[in-house]
Amino acid sequence: MDTGNKEINNPHDIRYKELFGNKTHFLSLLKDCVKPVWLDELDADSLRKSEKSFILQDFSEKESDIVYESKINGTTVIFYILLELQSSVDFEMPYRLLLYMTEILRQYRNASNEKDREKKDFRLPAVFPIVFFSGSGQWTAPTSFKQVLANYEKFGGYILDFEYVVIDVKGYTKEDLKKFSSRLLGTILMLEKSKNDIEFYEYLRENINEIRGLNKEDRRILNVCVKIMDVAYGYNQEAKIKEIFESNQIREVDSMLVDIIETAKKEKKELIEKGKLEAAKDFLEIGESVEKVAKTLKLPIEKVQKIKDDMLTE
Repeated sequence: MDTGNKEINNPHDIRYKELFGNKTHFLSLLKDCVKPVWLDELDADSLRKSEKSFILQDFSEKESDIVYESKINGTTVIFYILLELQSSVDFEMPYRLLLYMTEILRQYRNASNEKDREKKDFRLPAVFPIVFFSGSGQWTAPTSFKQVLANYEKFGGYILDFEYVVIDVKGYTKEDLKKFSSRLLGTILMLEKSKNDIEFYEYLRENINEIRGLNKEDRRILNVCVKIMDVAYGYNQEAKIKEIFESNQIREVDSMLVDIIETAKKEKKELIEKGKLEAAKDFLEIGESVEKVAKTLKLPIEKVQKIKDDMLTE
């Protein structure tokens, strides 16, 4: 278990570390996603981010974490945010959270004054676990620890248990995200929900004026996040993204985004066409008629006939 500074290897790790490493956007995460009843009691001025990581070495490529410490009514509370970077659901999540939270409490106890620990009123801090999930499927893992224990129903309140909050990006609509107190958080989660590069850049274009209204630090974070998404998802528009974020000319920015979108649409159309032509050849090879293939794949009959003629001359 790594309890020191961790080298960041996963590109998604970098962007969420940038985003939630900012106190303003972490507070927005609490307010807009967790919505706890105790939020007004949280001392935001005391909120500070820890540089420690508690991720097990075996999972360092699949997940990352962020730890915040704050005060509620003068007592310490620790927020543990697990960034689940893999696309699939991990059904051992309650067990892993138990390990991480236990290590947090162990370190807190060991760092406390020995004489204070001997006092009757000594208390460990509450650890509030949050799992941030941006995978493609639904989160179906148990959200309480007791659910991973056999026959837990028989033992009532005598067995170890805790629950954790799951923040599933897919569960938020565009309207939900627009209401977030952090415009940056709403924008990045909306980009995360994009199904392809066309949706991704169309959303950027639709919201470019709002994006340009972000403060300097938020624009820097967004720039980092967009460039990482572009590379990670294979959109390959990094050079133009750099120009977009550096340009002060709104018309120039709009023109660049239109160009990116039109190029993406053209490439998508060409890819679909190529797939249809390859499928047509496969159908013809197993004896399907030209007419049936053309109708099934919605191709001009002349094009399918040419494919057949070319096959006969090969």
